[in-house]
Amino acid sequence: MKRLFHKALAFIKRDFAIESGYQAAFIMGLVESIMLLVIFHFIGQLLAPKSSGSLSRYGSRYFPFALVGVAFARYFDLMLRMFSESIRQAQVTGCLEAMLCSQTGCVTIVLMSSLYSLITGAVQLILILLGGVVLFGVDLSHMNISATLLVLFISVAIFVAFGVLSASAIVWLKKGDPITWVLGGFGSILGGAYFPVDVMPVWMQKLSFLVPITYSLDALRLTILRGDSIASVARPIMTLTVLAVILLPASAAIFAAAVRNGRKEGTLMQY
Repeated sequence: MKRLFHKALAFIKRDFAIESGYQAAFIMGLVESIMLLVIFHFIGQLLAPKSSGSLSRYGSRYFPFALVGVAFARYFDLMLRMFSESIRQAQVTGCLEAMLCSQTGCVTIVLMSSLYSLITGAVQLILILLGGVVLFGVDLSHMNISATLLVLFISVAIFVAFGVLSASAIVWLKKGDPITWVLGGFGSILGGAYFPVDVMPVWMQKLSFLVPITYSLDALRLTILRGDSIASVARPIMTLTVLAVILLPASAAIFAAAVRNGRKEGTLMQY
């Protein structure tokens, strides 16, 4: 465990040294998120409280609903992209084969290569929520912290699994990631990041139940905006837990198989 910790710290230090020269990217991403909040704030101003029955489940106000959706949807989207982007960067710079042929396991490498993004993404998530509180007066005082952290932990595990699958697609396809394209492009819409699932056509509502972010955002809004307990959101938590238990080992096995195949065919250096 001590050796694993030192390896993780080394990856974080490496990525910090690289990213410290690109502070503008972090700031621009944060500003982009705040601008989204401004848009949703004024949209919320157009909607009278309780004008939509679909919002009554979350406190009847649109902007707090959108704030939680935007903040966590962007964080989960980062989970999807950071693994494949890390692998793609290693491919282009010519160091992927050297990394994956080291004594450290390939799954461990892909996970540790994304630790820095995981941390900076969490910082951006907190800043977005604080922006909603400070700039727009959103009341998050009812948040059930323990329930929120549990839902977030399980949700992150699921999106980490999908992220590893997307990294497997990069190792195999070299360019083009269908997993991120589907879950990142359509997941936020179908999952109700910007509007309640109830307002969508029936066929879209049925599709939304196949998207993990639907259960994550629903549970997070209930625990953050209403202060619901773990017992109150037990159903989405159980659904997410089952998905995490299945997807985490499956994604690790698929990534390891993709690397073995790349070594066998000598394609790890290709991009």
